[in-house]
Amino acid sequence: MALRLLHFADLHLDRSFANERLFGVGAQRRREDLRSALQRIVERARQAKADLITCGGDLFEQDHVTRETASFVVQTLGEARLPVLIAPGHSDPAVPSSPYRYLRWPENVTVATHEELRPYRYGNVQIWTAGFMRPDVPDAPLRDFARSDEGTHLLLLHASDMSQVPAGITPDKPILPAQVEEAGFRHALLGHYHDARTGESITYPGSPEPLGWNESGRHCTALVMIDDDGAVQVILDDINQRRFAQETLDITGMTTLEHVREAVMAMREGKQLDGFVIRATLVGERDRALTLDPETLSMECSDGFAYLEFRDQSRVSHDLDTAAQEFTSRGEMVRKLVDHKKGSRQEEQAVGRALQLALDAFDQ
Repeated sequence: MALRLLHFADLHLDRSFANERLFGVGAQRRREDLRSALQRIVERARQAKADLITCGGDLFEQDHVTRETASFVVQTLGEARLPVLIAPGHSDPAVPSSPYRYLRWPENVTVATHEELRPYRYGNVQIWTAGFMRPDVPDAPLRDFARSDEGTHLLLLHASDMSQVPAGITPDKPILPAQVEEAGFRHALLGHYHDARTGESITYPGSPEPLGWNESGRHCTALVMIDDDGAVQVILDDINQRRFAQETLDITGMTTLEHVREAVMAMREGKQLDGFVIRATLVGERDRALTLDPETLSMECSDGFAYLEFRDQSRVSHDLDTAAQEFTSRGEMVRKLVDHKKGSRQEEQAVGRALQLALDAFDQ
């Protein structure tokens, strides 16, 4: 076998998680998950007897990375005891203030601090790579690119396969599978897309851990094996320990906090959500005796979850018959609105919604 390498990308160390509205302890634990993922990647490379580790960019977030985290990366990759090749991305560009520039990196780690494609030889394989030297690099890296020599060549980039751009993703360094093949590369090892995918000429390993509620795909490392004749085999192997999920919990008819806790436990067990990062929305009509504090409820029901957050969109269940007997403005309002419920089905639904909103306003 000519070369055996482990490829990863888009770790985003020191991510703020503000866009996911995760703050404080919840965000800090997610950042700890990302550090743990880097350690698992190095250990997996050892177990796979890889000759090399490649990183397709966004190893950390330049806007938030601390010197302590940068030192952690240097130490962890240095302890890998095998070559590491990094192509900086748009979140970790090799700007003058980047850890790529101000820290002394171990001899086994090579950072591509250049915008033009250059080859790095590992055994009989040459890996061509380039890095972001500033956050925005719109250039198409394979436009007018031509190699002059024969042999086995791979491409390592933080770039966008324009044939499969995910929704909501801004393309960086656009390429196409046909360009990869025409340029003479056996395979392109990329970063930028956070859901793992692999095809005949392009592989994205995805982010090692999901980074938000919308990242529901696979999160992997890619074991890439190149035979002596240049044939490439890619095996995606899931590496994430966490998953994000948004759930809805109907608490209609529940009268105590214990009922809610039991429902949360049943949801966790029934949907196998152990270790997940969960945002649960409470809906339905709850008993007036049931008072909910989402923050307290999150702490009391968090067992088994990596993180649990509640959003209360439930409504208090109102006893219209009792309210209509009141000799108050509240009772008078209910009596008048109930009289209007005797019209069409559409009118009944509209009056029903009006009753709920009005009674909610009286309770505030």
